Amino acid sequence: MLYKSLAAGVIAFGLPTFVSATLIFVTSMGTSTDPGFLGTIKYADGKLEVINKQLGICGNNPSWLEFVGDHIYCLDEAWSSISTGSLYNFQVPRDGTNLTLINRLDTLRGPVSSVRYGQNLNGLAIAAYAGGGFQSFDISNPAAPKALQNSTFTISPKPGSDSQQKTSHAHEVVLDPTGNFIATPDLGADLIRIFKVDKNTLSYVESKTVPTPDLSGPRHGAFVKLDSGTYFYVVTELSNEIIGWKVTYNSNGLDLDFGKELFIIPTHGPGSKGIGNTTRASELVISPDNKFLLVSSRFDEKTFDLPDPEDNAAGRIKSDPIINYAIETDGTLTLQQVFAAGGINPRQFSLSKDGSLVVSALQTSGHVALIKRDVQTGNLTESIGAVHLGGQPTFAKLKE
Repeated sequence: MLYKSLAAGVIAFGLPTFVSATLIFVTSMGTSTDPGFLGTIKYADGKLEVINKQLGICGNNPSWLEFVGDHIYCLDEAWSSISTGSLYNFQVPRDGTNLTLINRLDTLRGPVSSVRYGQNLNGLAIAAYAGGGFQSFDISNPAAPKALQNSTFTISPKPGSDSQQKTSHAHEVVLDPTGNFIATPDLGADLIRIFKVDKNTLSYVESKTVPTPDLSGPRHGAFVKLDSGTYFYVVTELSNEIIGWKVTYNSNGLDLDFGKELFIIPTHGPGSKGIGNTTRASELVISPDNKFLLVSSRFDEKTFDLPDPEDNAAGRIKSDPIINYAIETDGTLTLQQVFAAGGINPRQFSLSKDGSLVVSALQTSGHVALIKRDVQTGNLTESIGAVHLGGQPTFAKLKE
């Protein structure tokens, strides 16, 4: 492995830059002994190699990355702060090493997700978990991003609610296919909050809230547009379910009808029994061809047993699953496959633009894993490998 101090040495020794390789950018939260960091992994010739690891550059609790040209916007949850989180803006050299800080802006507390929106995708919307809110920024000028609006939400805790449901906890921001609406699953409130955005001014208004079942804890979601219509799916962290709706657009905006869900199924498939008391669903991703939906599950009682990628003496590690569904023409799901995520606690994973690779951030294992995927069948086929970064990897994405 080559960390930051070695990456400079690599260039000094005259080795070529990695412009022809695939680069994976990673965030990792700090631990009691190690600070948080941003890292870069090079994938070339079937091998993974850490080429950069910059400690504390995006605070101690980096959680999400947004790629904008040769810039990366990084969210820091900043757990030690009682009032704000941070949005960092970095310029990225072509070889992916030694990111340069351009500026930093305050955000609502605990930002955990971002999405671009508006004309030329000049807006950046943020979900703030700890702050229970939604916030927008103008990033049309990378040298001077500007805060625009922010909203925070209050709720009345439900009887018997989970500890995460004492306050609002917005967990993700998801742009709909028209670009006119952003959906935000609120884990604390058992709601999907729908915001209507103005593509020109980048302003927004909350247009609707859609309840999910009590104590479900909606976490992440995704839209898909099919010939039969537009659909929205959400994975629930507390009840470990996938909920699907057919989206309707009317004079009031985007609508998801509570009580008229297309389906509610366990994350592991209808009738599944593999979910334990410690299980927490996490990520939900749609394949680039809109034909498959993948979800990750954390802390399952039944896990995979895999070779340790860092142990050449045939050591073994446990792994949670990524669960793979085929999306049918009517928006329903059919369980297709359960595959090892590469370690414990796949908090987040993402697909390459062509869908042939899956990269998984394994928060508890301290690994980032890369998995091959057959774009024709939709199946995950084999583990390419994994690298141990240390810390708590929370986000990993290929920059293509």
